[in-house]
Order: sequence, then structure tokens, then C-alpha cells
Amino acid sequence: MLRQIVAIVKKDLKQARRDPKFMGPSLIIPFVFLLVYVIMWTSVGGGESFACGLVVQDNSPEANEFAEIVENMVSTTNYTWFSIERYELITADQLYQNTELIAYIVIPEGFGNNITSGKNATVIMYINNANDDVVKNYVHRFEAAVLLFNQGAVYPDFDQSDARISINEAFSLTSTPTNIQYMAAVAISLSFMACSLTSQAMLTASEFETNAIHDTMNSPTPRLALVLGRTLAAIPRSFIALFISAPVICIGMNVYPTGNILVLIGILLLTALALAPVGELIGMKLRNREQALLASVLFVVVGFIAGGGMAPIGLSPPLIQSVVMIFPTTHTLILWARVFFNDTLLGLTTSALALVVIWIVLSIVVFQLMKREVERG
Repeated sequence: MLRQIVAIVKKDLKQARRDPKFMGPSLIIPFVFLLVYVIMWTSVGGGESFACGLVVQDNSPEANEFAEIVENMVSTTNYTWFSIERYELITADQLYQNTELIAYIVIPEGFGNNITSGKNATVIMYINNANDDVVKNYVHRFEAAVLLFNQGAVYPDFDQSDARISINEAFSLTSTPTNIQYMAAVAISLSFMACSLTSQAMLTASEFETNAIHDTMNSPTPRLALVLGRTLAAIPRSFIALFISAPVICIGMNVYPTGNILVLIGILLLTALALAPVGELIGMKLRNREQALLASVLFVVVGFIAGGGMAPIGLSPPLIQSVVMIFPTTHTLILWARVFFNDTLLGLTTSALALVVIWIVLSIVVFQLMKREVERG
């Protein structure tokens, strides 16, 4: 059966070489997303979607004065990247644990008494560092509010030697990359995913258009060898696009992986295996090259956005997070971002197994559909 699998891989690669149009989306889409992302974060800001809580446990004039300073601080980019709302401590902590608040600030009891008695008063900021650019904007705003309260000063006249307030920042996650770094890194995987899916969908649709699929299915080749061969052929096709897009993105945006290259390649291999059967299903159902190309591009784009491509998935509501976990693109982005920046093997098992399971399940579905197609023909 190994010889038959190799023959099928060679046949599909030869057919793809004759019709390299599948590479178009995989080279264009990542750079379009990069352009949109850069414009969004440098010109527009993040909107009001990132909420920060404010808990005022002290009723002193000093506490109210500091709370008003925090609420009235403007964004350093002249855009409001987030909103600040007052909550009770229990409510703020629950929202924070559910990722509905990216951070919350606590002005504890005794704040005013400490200041009036000449003691140091402490304010606390709890931060879920799911997005480094947003978090830095929060922290800078918070620190600026403390500086203003301490002496009413503005840069460069800061002198905190006799500061009345100190800051206690509690991070619940380790530091993450900036938005631009993150987007540049995932654009590489986006190119690979787009090529994996569109090439397979177009190849299958083409065979249905020319009726060549029936000759393939009616051949004495075992169905298992046919499914495996067609899936494995998607791997070298996808890496062709990667060899073009990755150097351009890395050099152009000065973003380079810190993780193990072999592990990153392994992630891409799992991605191609999981997405190739999806492309098969799209091609088998639509049976038209143009429609298959459009559907596969839409699948990749939707899966990319919903699965954390435009912003880390930790910022999404819990319900959306649970739904998008069935997308192979989601697990690819989780694995890719973690290894690309953190050079770690911790926490990779779940998503890696998810990609394997998706590949096996969808391959079985494709196998059954091929069998039904032969019986129908």
C-alpha cells in the first residue's frame, strides 16, 4: 500500500504544478490582514471592547480624588482603547476570572487615612495579560494617575522620592508579544493554512469537473491509500507557499521565532493533515473550482479571526471560545503562538491531540463519502 500512496502523492503534486493558482490566496491573504491590522492598531485603536474595573473600597476624599483621576485619564494614543467602570470587589473579581474584564484596580480601605497620617498608601491592579499592547496602555494610564495624584506633576518633572501612593501590579499571565509581533507571526501560519485548504479544495473540485475523480475512485487502489495519499500531498504544496511568505514577513517586520524550528514544523505538519480533509469535503460538495476556492478562503478567514488571529482568543467571551475550539485553525494558532514566542513544550498536548483527532475523524468522513460516490457511480 505504501507504493500506492507514493504514486498518489506524485500524481497530485504533478497536477498542482500544472495549476499553481492555489498559491494566490495563501500569498495575498496574510499581507492583506497585516495591512488591516497595522491600520487598526496604529490609527484606530481597540475601541471600547477592553473593559477595566475600578473598585473603590474607601470613602475618603483622597480615595475619591484618585478614582476620578483614574477615570479621567486619556489614552496615550488620543483614542479610548478601553472603558473603566466601577464595581464591587466580588463582581469585579468574577468578571476578571471570566475574562470579561482584562484588569481591575482596587483602592483599598484605609487609603485616605494612610495618606493623611503620612503613611504609604497602596493601590492594586490585577492584570490578565492576554494582550501586551492593551495591557501596557492600562498600566501606563494607571501609573500616570498615581504620578498625578502624588504631586500633580507631569513628565519630565517626576520625583517620586516622597510618593504617597505605591503600586502593586498582580499579573495573572506571563508577558505576551505586542499586537504587531503577534500578527506577523500568525500571518505565517495563515499563509500555510490558506494554501493547505485551498489547494486541496481546488484539486478535488477540478477532478469532479473533469470527471477524473471517478477514474481515481474506481481504480483498484485501496480507499485508505487514496485518502492518505491525497492528504500527504497537501504537505509539500503548503510548504511551497511558506517558503515564499515566511522570509518576507520575518525580514520585513523584524519578527523571528524563538521556539524550536522542528517543533514549529511539526505544528505545520499537523495543520496540513487536519485541513486537507476539510478541503476534500469542500471540493466534493461544491464540485466547482471557483466556488471551492471561495469557500475554502472564507473558511480560513473565519477560522483565523474567530480562533484568535486578530486578537488572542483569551479576549473572546467564554461561549465563543468553546465553539471555536472545534476549528483546526484555532489549535494551530494556539500551538504556533506559544512555541513561536515562548519556546516551550508545556501545554501543547491538548491542541496537538485535537488536530490529530480532527484529522482522523474527517478522514473517516471523506473515506465514507468516497465509498458512497463509487457506489452511486
